[in-house]
Amino acid sequence: MNVEVFMPDIGVESVEIIEILVQIGDEIKKEDSLISVESHKSVLEIPSPISGIVKKICIKVGDKLSVNTLIMVLKNIDQNKYSKKNNINNHYVNSSDQLNVTNVLDDKDNNISVIEDIYASPKVRRIARLLKINLSKLTGSGPKGRITCEDVKKYSIQVSNNSYLHHNKNSNFKNDHITHINDDEEHQLLTNIQCISGNRLLNNWKNIPHVTQFDEADITDLEDFRKLYNSRNLNNKSVQKISMLSFLVKSVVHALLQYPRFNSILHSSKNSIVLKKNINIGIAVDTKEGLLVPVLKNLKDKNISEISYEIFNLVQKAKNNQLNISDMNNGSFTISSLGGIGGTGFTPIINAPEACILGVSKATIKPIWNIKKFYPRLILPFSLSYDHRIIDGADGVRFTNFLGQLLSDIRTLLV
Repeated sequence: MNVEVFMPDIGVESVEIIEILVQIGDEIKKEDSLISVESHKSVLEIPSPISGIVKKICIKVGDKLSVNTLIMVLKNIDQNKYSKKNNINNHYVNSSDQLNVTNVLDDKDNNISVIEDIYASPKVRRIARLLKINLSKLTGSGPKGRITCEDVKKYSIQVSNNSYLHHNKNSNFKNDHITHINDDEEHQLLTNIQCISGNRLLNNWKNIPHVTQFDEADITDLEDFRKLYNSRNLNNKSVQKISMLSFLVKSVVHALLQYPRFNSILHSSKNSIVLKKNINIGIAVDTKEGLLVPVLKNLKDKNISEISYEIFNLVQKAKNNQLNISDMNNGSFTISSLGGIGGTGFTPIINAPEACILGVSKATIKPIWNIKKFYPRLILPFSLSYDHRIIDGADGVRFTNFLGQLLSDIRTLLV
C-alpha cells in the first residue's frame, strides 16, 4: 500500500527545501529524516511517519513548501499499523505534531488524523531519536498525557543508571559514545539547533569528498587602511564601522567572479553542476543556542561599507533570535571566521549543497624576508574546504592564491 506524505505544520507559512536526504528505492525506517528545510532560525529535518520504501519524490531542492504540500510517496512495509478500519479506536493527534498521511482515517470535523498512540511534538521525537529512546515506553506528564522534553531527559537518566548497575563497566561504551552517567557527572541535552546542525554536519562530512587548502595573506596594508578609515569616521554616527570580515566578503565576491565554478552546486544527477547567478555569502555566527549561518544577498555590486552594514544587522538579528527564513536561505558560499577568538588554522565542513567554505583564523605578526632583511608583517591564515567532485586541487590553489593577492593589496578590488 502506497502512502502519501505531506508537509506538516511547523509553525511557519512556508519553508525552503535545502536538501533531500533519501532517493527513490531507499528503504527507510520510521522517523528517519526525509528532507531538510530552512525555518526561522535553523535547519529542520522532516521525519518519515512510517517504515517503507521511497517510491516517488515530488519535490526538489529550492522548492518552497507550505503546510499539506505533497513531499513524496512511500510504499508501506508495515501494513498492520495503517489498516483503514482497524485503527478506529486509536488516539488522534493534531496535524501540527505529526506528518499527514492520506491512507489513514481522517476526522473531518477536527482536521486531525489517526497516526499512532503517542503524543509528542517533533522536537521531543527528535531528541528521543538522538538518545535512541523508544517513546512508547514513556508515560507523558504533559496535558492529555503528552510526552515532554523533561520526560525524555528523566527516562534517559533512569535507563543510563540502570545500565550502569546491571552491566560490567567495560560494556557501557559503544565506540566513543558514553551510555551511563556517574554521580559526579551531569547529563545535559543539546539545544535543538545543535542537534540539527550536528546531524547535518555529519551527513555533509560523510557524503562530500572534502579537500582543504591552507594559505596565508599579508594583510598589513589592509589593516592599516581599515584602522585609518574607522578612526577618521569615529565621531560620525552615520558611517558604519568597517570590520575585517567586510573586506573578506568583498574579496571573496571578487574571487568568485573570477572563478565562478566555486559559486556552484552539484546537480542531483551527480553528472553536472549548477552555476549560481547571484553571489550570496553565508557568515557563521556563534550564538547561545548554537551556530547559525545567515546569508548576505546579492553582493556583486555592493561596496565594503554596504557589506559591513548588512553584516552588523544580520549578526545582531542572529544573536537576538530574530532571523527569519529569508535571512537563512539561498547561500552559495560560506565564510567561518574564528579570527576574533584565536587559532592558527582549521578544516571547515562544507555547508551543503554549496561547493566551498572559507575558514579564517587569527592574524599574527610574523617576520617576512624582503630581499635584504626581515620585516614585521601581519599575516592572516585561512583555509578553503571544497567539494572535490566539483573542484580540482589545482583550481583550489589558484583560488586561494588569488584571494591572498586581493587581501594583500586591496587596490586590486578596484580593477
